[in-house]
Amino acid sequence: MNADIITDLDYPHGTADGFKQGCNTSHCPSEVTCRTVHTRLAGDWAFRRQFESGMTPLEIVTLERKQAQEAAEAAQTARKARPGVRASGSPEDRLAAANKARSDGLALIPRHTLRELLNQGLTDREIADKLGLTRRQVTGTRGNAGWERNPDRKGRTFAKTAPAKVGAES
Repeated sequence: MNADIITDLDYPHGTADGFKQGCNTSHCPSEVTCRTVHTRLAGDWAFRRQFESGMTPLEIVTLERKQAQEAAEAAQTARKARPGVRASGSPEDRLAAANKARSDGLALIPRHTLRELLNQGLTDREIADKLGLTRRQVTGTRGNAGWERNPDRKGRTFAKTAPAKVGAES
């Protein structure tokens, strides 16, 4: 494309003909470039249908932007209207607050049932077998409730400190 095409007032910018005649860069002075019109006509059936019905490329793009904005607003409204607890604060606090405020009707395992089974000394795996769930489901529900797990019956300890170094003399 040369400068004559850009400055020519009679040149059909923003059209497929403009692209075919040489305006095929991003420097097209039209709001919707000739290259964009050509690409959309070649690959976007809805754009081609609207274009052939008599709409200008600028009208089509403006309509698409308006529809996208309305869809985004509708999605945001739907998110705000969503039932359930949405707490503010840090991500860790939001999860804990939401799970603590959740009623037993929404929980996978009712909290009172899980508490009773944990008080009996059952591990997550034993609770899962008893309720017909997976161990991960029980572990997740217990973790969301903020409760510690029961110790493993195999006698393993889960110390949070580093083991003592061998060979170090005091």
